Amino acid sequence: MSPAILIIGSLNTDLVSTTPRLPALGETLTSSGFSIAPGGKGANQAVACARLSSRSSLDVRMCGAVGTDAFAALLADELAASGVDTELVRAVDGPTGTAVIIVDEASGENRILIHPGANGAVSVRSLVEREKALWDGVELLVLQLEVPVETVVWALMQASRRGVKTVFNPAPALAEGLEGCWGNVGWLVVNETEAAILTGVEVQELDKNEGVVKAADGLKAKGCGAVVVTLGGRGCYWCDGASNSGWQGVTVKREGVVDTTGAGDTFVGALAVALMEGKTTEEAVKWAGRAAGAAVKKRGAMGGVPWRHEVEAIAV
Repeated sequence: MSPAILIIGSLNTDLVSTTPRLPALGETLTSSGFSIAPGGKGANQAVACARLSSRSSLDVRMCGAVGTDAFAALLADELAASGVDTELVRAVDGPTGTAVIIVDEASGENRILIHPGANGAVSVRSLVEREKALWDGVELLVLQLEVPVETVVWALMQASRRGVKTVFNPAPALAEGLEGCWGNVGWLVVNETEAAILTGVEVQELDKNEGVVKAADGLKAKGCGAVVVTLGGRGCYWCDGASNSGWQGVTVKREGVVDTTGAGDTFVGALAVALMEGKTTEEAVKWAGRAAGAAVKKRGAMGGVPWRHEVEAIAV
């Protein structure tokens, strides 16, 4: 049996509108494009793990829930095509989770509104019922916050007890509900907004390197093994339990950016794969940055996730 990465998280359908610019408050604009695509932070990160790994050496499993609508099949098909095992994805009554995404075609920046739908059914009870199948052969767990927070806290605790490595991307960030979980987090990955919410450091402070280090140190002090703060076009900052730290620049020029929607999820998936391959935190962050750089050159959250050979082709 190959070692496994388990992703517990959300499966959404993305309803994406592309606009010449983001609308102002109360303003109506005509969209220049519209698409329906599979997504959800959990599913995106699972696809990233599968596409960026060597298929023969790693088993990637998705655990979550979809609804009974037509969107469920769209998600299942894309996950399977990417090499993700979906045996732990349940169908529950009601709609599949959805995300309404507006993309500024000039900058590639986005705004996202999420409806949880079936993701709310990913409860602790539903996982306990399948506990043996859930953890069998798992060496690394990936989590986000688009499923109930109590499920995330439980999964982190179970992983810690079982000696399973953890990568936690607390997005969308919560100011409350995560108390006591941080000692079970091996690698924490946050963007600037999430870092500000979780530490109380003002977002404006994170515009400067000193503010980023302050926020990372604050997160590290909570008990996390390693912290990575992603900074969009500025790259990222990382620090780990061995008192190592550093800055990683971007690998794509600004003019090459077409859509940033799935870059963060690609980064998380790539980081997880690199850690499973035995890379150090610094090496894993560098690889994840290359993968995210490739993702922003294509449209779509899941559609933009690159394959391993595409990342390996990027000059360093």
